[in-house]
Amino acid sequence: MIERQLSMRGWIVLGALLAIAVALAGIGGTWAFATPALSSLPKGPVLAHAIERGKLIVGVRRYPRPAPPEAPTPPEPDAFDATLARQLAASLGVSLELVGLDPAMQEAALREGRVDLLVAGVPVKSAQDIAAAPGSYDIGRGLVVALRRGKVQNESALRGASVCVGEGSGYANAVSQRYGAQPRSYPSSVHAASAFMAGECAALAEDGEVLERLMQNEEWRFYQPLAIDVRLPSDATIRLREGDNTSRDYLAAALRQWRADGTLAKARGARAGNLQFEITLLKDGFICHS
Repeated sequence: MIERQLSMRGWIVLGALLAIAVALAGIGGTWAFATPALSSLPKGPVLAHAIERGKLIVGVRRYPRPAPPEAPTPPEPDAFDATLARQLAASLGVSLELVGLDPAMQEAALREGRVDLLVAGVPVKSAQDIAAAPGSYDIGRGLVVALRRGKVQNESALRGASVCVGEGSGYANAVSQRYGAQPRSYPSSVHAASAFMAGECAALAEDGEVLERLMQNEEWRFYQPLAIDVRLPSDATIRLREGDNTSRDYLAAALRQWRADGTLAKARGARAGNLQFEITLLKDGFICHS
């Protein structure tokens, strides 16, 4: 009798587990239907042409890495932009060509067809004939730091103060709109940090993960956090020529997927590590050539 009761309980438990499994399978199926793989999404003319060519051409930011004064290095593509460009090319199943572009050249390169897309941070201004995929690929929250005994000792003192930022950084708009500061743009975040350490700006605005790592270094003991949790009012967008809504929607879907699966978070972490290393080189006598 006891064995029979145990057997019945076992079948009840098994039935319950099967019901849960079926329910979970249903949820999984619904989720898979709601978020189809990127490969199944339609591609507009821009991306279809890249697939036909077998190569995606992406314009990105570029800057020279810190180097000894006597041995300057040529500008190289921004690693963060390049990471996202590689993800895009991989999602399309094509190779990638990176084109490093100065800010003034970026939108012209897109208009003239020299690049398919721009992955170059926050645009300086919106152009009527250039579209941006909804969503940002820079998901970090910022931090503003200043000298511990400098003129700027609190957030209110940022009004009218100069703040170093890297090219394409959304923190330029953030410190301007939120604090009334005067952002001063440099070719990269490394250049901005170098200029700040040289006293060219009263403060530095950058991704909080980057600055939190740097603040652990001995040479950064002279600086203190001034404003935390600085939100980005502008998106670091993927840009393409106006008129190709299908390709734009594909890019927006890619950004959503990468936000959900952690791709953007991993890219941000890698960027923080790279910048920490490059900025740390400055104390060893390396300089940022412009």
